Amino acid sequence: MFSEELFYFSIVLVGLLVVLTGLCLYLMIKKMIDNKNRGKIERFKEEYQLALFQFLHEGVKDEKLMQGSPLQTRALIELLAGFSKMFASLDIQERLQGFAEDHFQTFILSQLRHRRWSLRMNALYWIQDFKMESMTGALRELQDSKSMSRSEEIQLLKIAVLFDEEDLLARLTGTKHDLTEFEYSILFHSFREDQFQPLVLAFDELPDVMKYALIDSIGVKNRMEHVAFLEDLLEVDSTELRVRALKAVVGMEFYLSIPKLSVHLRAESWQERLMAIKACEYIRSRELTPYLQELMSDPSFYVRSQAAQSLLRLENGKALLGEIAAHAEDEYARDMAGQWLERGAVT
Repeated sequence: MFSEELFYFSIVLVGLLVVLTGLCLYLMIKKMIDNKNRGKIERFKEEYQLALFQFLHEGVKDEKLMQGSPLQTRALIELLAGFSKMFASLDIQERLQGFAEDHFQTFILSQLRHRRWSLRMNALYWIQDFKMESMTGALRELQDSKSMSRSEEIQLLKIAVLFDEEDLLARLTGTKHDLTEFEYSILFHSFREDQFQPLVLAFDELPDVMKYALIDSIGVKNRMEHVAFLEDLLEVDSTELRVRALKAVVGMEFYLSIPKLSVHLRAESWQERLMAIKACEYIRSRELTPYLQELMSDPSFYVRSQAAQSLLRLENGKALLGEIAAHAEDEYARDMAGQWLERGAVT
């Protein structure tokens, strides 16, 4: 009985070794083929580079650009994708787009419909690089596919922004995957003003994650035309929206009137008080002194520290901190004032 079990175990073990050996050989051969093909692509790129460069600049097409094999096509696509990021000239971009439309449609379409995710993603990047609006129908097919991945949906949205599609807002609010605030922010950073305005008008209907990303984009892209919108948000009931709006205002270095700012300097939320203090850095008025002195005794360490830093930047800041360090009743205020006086002395 024992010998029979050992026999069967040996058969299984040998079978596994054969399978593993076969798998290793397959991977090694595949790697060798991939490396060989990559070498050919790089040689084709060197061969085509000058001719493609001259075509884009002068419009004169060399016969060698009439590619034949898939590897030659891949080499031209990679070259053209690189050139698309280098040149902003309208004439060059038009030649680039036309060349891609004339020569790469069939190949890119085959990649876009491939079962491998990586090949579909490459196709989407190329469509964006070459601004291939002729691929709109195929892009819609992928958009409607049940197997569309999160990365594919984000890239499809980037292309929709680029092509300024009419249903852009509906697609942003009705994504199949739950996008993060960061992902929405990346999308909004590429919006033109005529695309951005509908988002502002529809703000109340947007999900929270989109609202936060929208406010962030206003601040990061310094969209001064929406300052009035941010000021309106400073008066809403939502603490999170007020904090976000203050953060955007700080990022834009926009001047808020002291009466408006004082409301937030005495807000219940320490995050709101902290952002309001940061906004003081672009005002540096003596009128802010009483508020900042009061915040030196704030329960939040971060608020106390920011208040001390803002006081130090005032014209008589060192004297004010020295007074607090010597005579303030609150122990935390005295300690924080002393710390920032030491920092000020060092710097």
